[in-house]
Amino acid sequence: MIQDSKRTTKGGAMSTFPLQYTTASAEGQMGFHLPKPVPHEENPVLAATDDQEFAGQQATYISVLPTTGILENPIDAFYAYVATHDGSEIWLATAPHPLGPWKWQHVALELSATSYRNHISSPSVVIHGGEVYMYFHGVHESGSQPTALATSKDGLHFEQRIFPIIGTHPNRRNHWYGQSVSYVRVVKDGPMFIGTFQGNGRGYNEQANGVTTVSGLAMSEDGIHWRLSKRPLLGNKPGSRGPFASVLVRLWGRWLMLFNEDGGLSGAVSEGSDVAGPYEHIGQVIETAHWPFPLFHEGKLYLLCAGINAFVVEW
Repeated sequence: MIQDSKRTTKGGAMSTFPLQYTTASAEGQMGFHLPKPVPHEENPVLAATDDQEFAGQQATYISVLPTTGILENPIDAFYAYVATHDGSEIWLATAPHPLGPWKWQHVALELSATSYRNHISSPSVVIHGGEVYMYFHGVHESGSQPTALATSKDGLHFEQRIFPIIGTHPNRRNHWYGQSVSYVRVVKDGPMFIGTFQGNGRGYNEQANGVTTVSGLAMSEDGIHWRLSKRPLLGNKPGSRGPFASVLVRLWGRWLMLFNEDGGLSGAVSEGSDVAGPYEHIGQVIETAHWPFPLFHEGKLYLLCAGINAFVVEW
């Protein structure tokens, strides 16, 4: 019987993937496949009501913050920040568990309180220095989609703090993120902020090998001053428009990147512990899912996707 390698514990040594999910490739490197994600039988776990402007639409983007030991007197153990693609509100919902039951609370951030002229979307939240940092994008009057930062002391109501915090490259015509830097998804790894973003260019450029929709890497020590990668982390496969809205989750000694492609939700895994890669494309993860948010809880990986539909990965 193949035994699992030891998982990382707080203060312990870094480990690797469970051995039954790793195989040696022809090149001598390690390949990886996820166990099959199982859809929650009571999907969707969160549905819009008549109170939301996106009632009757699909709540597309979700970012979940565990609150226990992080926020003072939280409403519940998990806060979810939810938006649709073209809306003017980012809503807060709360729950005792990633699968719910989820309860809508109120609008956490409105378009009128930001610098955007048309929609706000794709919230991504992390905790830093006792504050909740929310990264989000919208359409600016310049026509671009830069990323802004809003903050909150309690996670309930947010105020825009910096606009823009991440913008397009000055060479807008020929750079791989010259057209837009959007769908920034941020995680904390120790003191480091690590973000992935969707970079778009206009037409062919050598840096992206002709690819105009790619996943880029952004890193920061304070969550405010960001360094963007010189080259994409991952480009789309021939014939595909992805990767869209990539997000990272650390799985023991490596990084799993989840992202949208034409065929659904796909994944890529770093070949080592370096978040900058290179990454190995592991193919489709879920055929019908998009816009994932990964969340570890009690030894399971929960994927909360557009809908808001939940999938559970057990090792």
